[in-house]
Amino acid sequence: VDGMDAATLTYDTLRFGEFEDFPETAEPVWILGREFSALSEKDEILSDITSRLWFTYRKNFQPIGGTGPTSDTGWGCMLRCGQMILGEALVFMHLGRDWRWVKGQQQKEEYFSILNAFIDKKDSYYSIHQIAQMGVGEGKSIGQWYGPNTVAQVLKKLSVFDSWSRLALHIAMDNTVVIEEIKRLCMPWLDFVGAASAYRGAEGGRELNGCVG
Repeated sequence: VDGMDAATLTYDTLRFGEFEDFPETAEPVWILGREFSALSEKDEILSDITSRLWFTYRKNFQPIGGTGPTSDTGWGCMLRCGQMILGEALVFMHLGRDWRWVKGQQQKEEYFSILNAFIDKKDSYYSIHQIAQMGVGEGKSIGQWYGPNTVAQVLKKLSVFDSWSRLALHIAMDNTVVIEEIKRLCMPWLDFVGAASAYRGAEGGRELNGCVG
């Protein structure tokens, strides 16, 4: 567990030490939909920031594809950004927005399950290995830089195998969020209900054992 924590998740505590204090401002501070006051909630801000997952360049992991890169330095930035965004979604889903990482405190099993999904090894759902290899189907060779859309498309494909989280991923194309598509992804039974209603309207409808026949 300790090795997993060190290998997957790091906290840039030294960076906070470079500043004596947060800026004194009356403007609200927003972190992932939560509002804070920089004047009266500095500890809460620091705790929230410290609890965010941080994935960055690493080296000396298992060769991707068996003979590929052992480091993602220089090309893995967008892949790591995708991991962090998805990781935060999993934290929100399995632990809740109020969850906080506290040094020395035993974490829930769900926390380590989330970390396991991003370990830099081929068997982890959202590892750099899985993302890089799935990207080949998107026209990206292993070790090639990704754009935001590519990493989103790859993570959407990988999420199908995550039976624990059972995610429904919507990718907004051309800066457009399609509400109906999101509904279909999250509530696929609506398509069946709509089709059944249309069928009943056209044919008069008939039911067998509570199902449209």
